Amino acid sequence: MKNRTFISSVIALASILCSCSYPRNFTRNFYARNEQKLLAIKADFSRLYAQHPFSVLFEEKTFTNISFEFNEDSIKYIYHFNLNEPAFADSLQAHHYDVRGVKALVEEMQAIQCTWIANVDYYEGLRARKLVQMSVRNKALNNTLKGESYCTLVFFETPQPFNSKGIFLDRSDRKRRRQINGNVLKRVNGKIGYAITKQYR
Repeated sequence: MKNRTFISSVIALASILCSCSYPRNFTRNFYARNEQKLLAIKADFSRLYAQHPFSVLFEEKTFTNISFEFNEDSIKYIYHFNLNEPAFADSLQAHHYDVRGVKALVEEMQAIQCTWIANVDYYEGLRARKLVQMSVRNKALNNTLKGESYCTLVFFETPQPFNSKGIFLDRSDRKRRRQINGNVLKRVNGKIGYAITKQYR
């Protein structure tokens, strides 16, 4: 009887632990289903960013409140907006942003539950580069013990090196793995990587 109880306990514990990890093929399947939407968000953001730099962060699960970073020369201003109120569009116009384009991008982000998008500067050797980084919320990444996780996607300008396991490597040091917030960056394709993170940005 004790042996049966012990075995049942082990099975129950194994079930709990399995429920605490995201599906193994989540990112591959998620990206395949949403590739056109994700690439459209990335392209629209890059186009608008080239006109006037900014970043967008959704602050909560209803996707109605955002933090918007206005970049004015060397000064950055971060304002909080409720998207149901006119202040957001008014502020975009006051800071000379493409109001219709930015609002359309925000709607694209809402539709796929993209919580954050930004341009990130980095260097390859001595050459300045940029990448687009976005985070996506999905219920498949939630679990009982660990709480909520996010799929962070990184879009590089050029193909990147990675090893046989699909882990991105530093271009100047092929033994060093690239990471996002301490999480290993893995391959979606040669120019796009991902990591499952606890941070929504």
